[in-house]
Amino acid sequence: MKKLLFLSFILLFGFGAFAQAPHIFEHDYPVVTEENPQIRALMDSVSIDSIKANIERLSSFHTRRYDSRFIWDVQDWLIARYQEMDGIDTVMLHDFPVPNFEAGTADNILAVQWGAKTPQEFVICGAHYDSWNADGDDPDTIRSPGADDNASGVAGILETARLLSKCTFDRTIIYANWCAEEIGLVGSAAYAADCAAQNMDIVAYFNLDMTGYLEEGSDIHVHLMYTTQDSLLGKYAVNLSHAYFPDMPIRQNWLAWGDSDYSSFNRNGYAAIHPFEDVHASSPFIHTRNDILGLSVNNLEQSKRFTELNLGMVATMAGISGYSVAEQEKIRATMYPNPAKESVSILAEDGMQNVTVCNLMGQQIMARKLNGENGCTLNTSDLVSGIYVVKILTEKGMVAKRLVIY
Repeated sequence: MKKLLFLSFILLFGFGAFAQAPHIFEHDYPVVTEENPQIRALMDSVSIDSIKANIERLSSFHTRRYDSRFIWDVQDWLIARYQEMDGIDTVMLHDFPVPNFEAGTADNILAVQWGAKTPQEFVICGAHYDSWNADGDDPDTIRSPGADDNASGVAGILETARLLSKCTFDRTIIYANWCAEEIGLVGSAAYAADCAAQNMDIVAYFNLDMTGYLEEGSDIHVHLMYTTQDSLLGKYAVNLSHAYFPDMPIRQNWLAWGDSDYSSFNRNGYAAIHPFEDVHASSPFIHTRNDILGLSVNNLEQSKRFTELNLGMVATMAGISGYSVAEQEKIRATMYPNPAKESVSILAEDGMQNVTVCNLMGQQIMARKLNGENGCTLNTSDLVSGIYVVKILTEKGMVAKRLVIY
């Protein structure tokens, strides 16, 4: 079983309204004009049955309100799902305060798949897992299934993680589930602010929130939300959609009501976009006990398409490698002892070119240039206790391994 980690940050965030912040980092985005056969194969593997099963399970919790006792059960269920995926290296919990709610709520859940070449650069896709129904005073008794808002989005992130965790990528991918979105994007806002304070390099954030409702007589289409400052990321999404789904309309649009977690990232200096079901004809059943599968989520094919789009955007942006996790294991390297304290030794069958150590925020802590040696020893006595990622470049390629310092 994978170890569960808790992230602690000094919060430098005040709740309130924010405008788009200047980008902390500027990145060039891929120009997608044709399909990548490997990504197309992954898209074709997206399972409606898997998406449906996850929506059903999430909707089966009596409520997923942030202030109910059930929210902790939802958190545990999601953690277990990510821990079942072999390619997920680390599952972390990000705790955050909730204004005027001293009891606290469940955490943000972050499932991390470390990149093999540039693990300090992050591609994040996320969806909030809390639901809402204000029809009553006691949050534990109010039925709030939240099938479209937002079990549909969470199911899309889980399905993306299930498939992409079988592959390797240049950049690190974080599959995120946010809590307390329904009361003002509280969970994602706290995390994005923490990332900005730590100068974390987030290349792009992709959001899924409400993907399953389609008005009768309409064809599947995407309304894409992003700010003018994020127009390059929006263009990337549109081009990728045209390449893989040429018959599916996609265009920029805006909600006349509400907001979603992508705003937390662009308000903190990160490029972010949000594909959404029709903004003018979205589910009329959200925030009620009728937000259920079959009524509010009435088109699983649309949820599948949104998941495929999300998978393609994340995989392309993260830089999918030409080999699977199983093939990556052919790059044989070992570290010992692990956990370590004073030092750690690294052995590789193929000559090593360099070794770098990064912390969980992707910041490089140390680096060692090598000239084809099969072994080296790193002095780790100055590292604080925690989890690190060791990136090993050999003659055959790159491999990333987790190192525990106690």
